[in-house]
Amino acid sequence: MLLRNMILASLFAALITISSQIAFPLPFSPVPHTLQVLFVMLSGILLGPRWGAVSVGLWVLLGIFGLPVFAQGKAGLTVLVGPTGGFIAGFGCCAALVGWLTARCSLTYSRVFISMLIGLTALYTFGMLGFMASFTWFLHKTMTFQQGFLLVVMPFFPFDVLKIGLAAFLGVRVKQALIHAGMLKDQFQ
Repeated sequence: MLLRNMILASLFAALITISSQIAFPLPFSPVPHTLQVLFVMLSGILLGPRWGAVSVGLWVLLGIFGLPVFAQGKAGLTVLVGPTGGFIAGFGCCAALVGWLTARCSLTYSRVFISMLIGLTALYTFGMLGFMASFTWFLHKTMTFQQGFLLVVMPFFPFDVLKIGLAAFLGVRVKQALIHAGMLKDQFQ
């Protein structure tokens, strides 16, 4: 079981890497639109809280070691303290939270979607705080909570809701299929 979980965590780290490269920059923000949210949510529901967070942690380690796995081919420690660093840190928390919540609710689309909305809220909290901190640290200007919200939450929310809707649909279907096939008993722990 351990080897299977390690392989699946590696697979999801690769999927998050690929989804990071599908980025659409916004003219008013250094934070681009990516498909990362979709695969982070799927790692949470399919791998569980521990292994979902491990998959994100592996992706982050690859980036720290210099592989261009972050959005727009970026890599290194400097990305973690830049404007997107809060989101990168929040992905691990998001995967763990989604995994934990979905393991404790019935496997229905609506409950999984709500669990993913809660995970998205945690992600936005980390992302916005990191963005505001990097803005203050590097530009020596303060940013209000409202300005941070308008720059890094509002432009992304409609598309992220669509992504988590797709992740909830796919996650429930795949998890039900794995349970039905006997490949998943209760949850990856």
